[in-house]
Amino acid sequence: MTRSRKPVLALGGVAAAAAALVLAAPNASAYVTSVTVSSGSSINLGSGNYGTNCSYTVTVNGSPNEYVWLYDSSSATFSPQQLGLGNGGTATATWTPTSTGTHYLQAWSYNGSQWATAQVGTGINLGSACVVS
Repeated sequence: MTRSRKPVLALGGVAAAAAALVLAAPNASAYVTSVTVSSGSSINLGSGNYGTNCSYTVTVNGSPNEYVWLYDSSSATFSPQQLGLGNGGTATATWTPTSTGTHYLQAWSYNGSQWATAQVGTGINLGSACVVS
């Protein structure tokens, strides 16, 4: 009985072609490139630029039309929590921390994520400003 090696060689050629395509593909860039938090009208009395129960603007930049979810390592709310970056690749949300300490804010997409760090103190929301102690 004689065995043919043709099917094995054909599979090897397909695997080599697939590997060449993967190696020739351009490097994918991060889909979320930055996350920033504006301190707005906070008045820092020594505990940080952000205060509990005061609202701040989070800006996310990345690839156009990417969907991004926002998370905080501590207690906080986002409005909205899911963003579409639109044609310009930028979107904003309102972040309201509800606990003091170090907060790590993450903008996450299926294709990558970025972090911002915020030190949150006790906030006194005066409406037009937030006093942080």
